[in-house]
Amino acid sequence: MRLATGLVLGGILAAGALGAALSQTRIDPTTGAAAPTPTRRPGLAVLNRAPPRGGQVDWKAAIGGLRQTGGTNPAPNLNPAAVDMTRVPILLPTDADLTAGARIYSFGDYYTITADAPGAGVSLSGTTAVVPLPADTPLKITPMGPEGATSQRTVDGQLISFVRYGVLYTVEVRCDAPTDPRCADDNYARGLAAKTTAVVMGAAARAAAGLGG
Repeated sequence: MRLATGLVLGGILAAGALGAALSQTRIDPTTGAAAPTPTRRPGLAVLNRAPPRGGQVDWKAAIGGLRQTGGTNPAPNLNPAAVDMTRVPILLPTDADLTAGARIYSFGDYYTITADAPGAGVSLSGTTAVVPLPADTPLKITPMGPEGATSQRTVDGQLISFVRYGVLYTVEVRCDAPTDPRCADDNYARGLAAKTTAVVMGAAARAAAGLGG
């Protein structure tokens, strides 16, 4: 299915067009080929109004999450080189059927994992990059809950975003049929986000966390 759109971290969440830095063609460093790009819409970005702070990962909390989830990778089929170059903790759902055919595209501080389901596609992303919104851009999403979770209807599905370990994570569900109940409301997407708890750290993330590569 389609690759999830780029998303960025900020203290106040909003919706808007994605900055040029994430809209350019990406090259998958593990294959040298161009990574897939969205074909149906320009994408949504979760941005901030405040000056960029660098997107600091809470490595202590992330290590706790790694240990709590057992430190095992529920999607061992993911390209190990792409996992190792990812400098943020990777979150995966505890759903072996969904992650069996998952694919990862990593650009260091930004990654997207895509997986296919019958009649639908799922994208999981994480990033610490920051692209500020212009001051006069109206806010369209109100964060809720301790992780600043937001829910948004997209052109062909639902998108959930939340902040954990100082990283902005998103879970996006996109359906082929507009009447698909998985995309008619945000219940399925929220349920999937609730299951996206397994923490995976590759070499770059482990080194940054002080665990060694």
